[in-house]
Amino acid sequence: MLPPSYLDQMPDAFVQLWQQVEDAILQDVARRIGKMDAVTPTANWQLWRYQQTEALRNDVVKLLAKYTGKSETAIRKLLLQAATEAMEREDAIYYHYDMEPPPFEENAALNNLLDAGARQTCGTWQNLTATTANTVTGAFERTLDAAWLKVSTGAFDYKTAVKQAVDSLADEMPMVTYPSGHTDSIEVAARRAILTGVNQTAGKLQVARMDEMGCEFVETTAHGGARPSHAEWQGRRFHRGGAVDYKGRHYPDFEAATGYGTGAGLCGWNCRHQFFACFPELGDPPQWTREQLLELNARDIEWNGKKYTAYEISQMQRARERNVRRWKKRYLAEDAAGLDLTDAAVRLKAARQSLSDFTKATGGRVDSARVSVPKFGRSEASRASAKSQAHHTDWLKSINAQSTSLNTVAKYYDARYNNTEEYRLLMQYANSVKSGWLSPLAGFDLYKSTHERIQTELVGKTTADGTVITGHTAHFMERMFGTLVDPDKLKYDLKIIRRSGVGYEAMRDTVLNPERINPVKTDSRGKRSVRLIGKAIVTINPDTGQLIQLNPRSEQK
Repeated sequence: MLPPSYLDQMPDAFVQLWQQVEDAILQDVARRIGKMDAVTPTANWQLWRYQQTEALRNDVVKLLAKYTGKSETAIRKLLLQAATEAMEREDAIYYHYDMEPPPFEENAALNNLLDAGARQTCGTWQNLTATTANTVTGAFERTLDAAWLKVSTGAFDYKTAVKQAVDSLADEMPMVTYPSGHTDSIEVAARRAILTGVNQTAGKLQVARMDEMGCEFVETTAHGGARPSHAEWQGRRFHRGGAVDYKGRHYPDFEAATGYGTGAGLCGWNCRHQFFACFPELGDPPQWTREQLLELNARDIEWNGKKYTAYEISQMQRARERNVRRWKKRYLAEDAAGLDLTDAAVRLKAARQSLSDFTKATGGRVDSARVSVPKFGRSEASRASAKSQAHHTDWLKSINAQSTSLNTVAKYYDARYNNTEEYRLLMQYANSVKSGWLSPLAGFDLYKSTHERIQTELVGKTTADGTVITGHTAHFMERMFGTLVDPDKLKYDLKIIRRSGVGYEAMRDTVLNPERINPVKTDSRGKRSVRLIGKAIVTINPDTGQLIQLNPRSEQK
């Protein structure tokens, strides 16, 4: 019996071996696509396309030949380790009940099963990688043709077309083709092939051992995060060879209930469940109670205000892990193609932070094997971090917000995760600048100090109409500083429209000592507002206490 934790980590070494192949092929493809702008006439293009495709095919074949021997050795090693682990755990059950199973190493029948499992797994993998050269060159040709069409029709320039081509292959370049026609990356195919091969072989060994020892009953393992169809039978007991009622308890048929022997069932595709011998006739209690199994599938993990099961959380984490790998691959591919790496570096940083924030909030841990890309080492990580920091610095300069304490990428993302006031205020300011409602000449320093004055001098005060001030909207701040362009009016009028600002003292005096207060108005959405008239015109929501609008007195109608 192999525990789920063992099966989860077991394929990692083999996957990392073949990730090297995948990365080498991707960078080879990217380099060739990056040279496309040197070819212009159609005749030259056709010849160049043919030459590059054949050269790529030869490179892939050579690379596969280099790794074929390594693969067979790695597969046999993994299966031997897994089989030894499984049989040691299984035999411990028999020893517990004073039974004497023959030593696994000396059992010819069991070792023949192990050898057959290794041959089958190696054969499956060889058959898949035999499709790699054609799968890769086919994707390469299709991508080249699409890029050439974009350029030749004038829809895109070379640089944009090349980047789109490289990024599309970095994201989802097919490298193996199954008999069904379905394609996958080498990484996904490797994990599936090894996990399935090892699990099925271990299962066959355990069944053979049960036959030797006369064991009729089995119990399945259980783990949090099981797919719903497997959660139905995990941690339960079954009878081999048909359903039975024994000592007042019903035992469903093992194969019929679990789907053992099928791709979708126990020990099938990507399954981390196993089973082991049990002896209810000897008073052997189940490892899992009904209550414990229900807890495994309970919605008890909180994320963003909602409750999720362990399976749902695991799938959300896997998606974030894939996103980190996606941007590492893009970074390497764009580097090979000679493209600007800033966007990939920034998005990689964001993907990493998203994964870190998620695992921190849900109590998980980052699985380094699932985010690793072999050729993305310390040097690449350092360069990517420097690019990301440079972009962050340039962004702060562009909106005149160098004064913020969030002046490093690390501080920015930490503040975002904790949703600090500095982060909320910076993003409010940045969004106003981006929209055109606020000029960056105002500067974040003045924006922040004005916000702090409002918080200190006005929030908590009661206006003459009895409304307690709780805060202000982003638009209120925009109107205080004024703007050169009204984005909404520009949709209908191309004239530059200046919106005058209002001095802080005039605003403050109006809020605390208005000359008059207009009646409450209700708009079409049911939102209420009150205008305070004084040295300026301040609009407040009497239901929320938010200062929502500010106008110079000259704009009064």
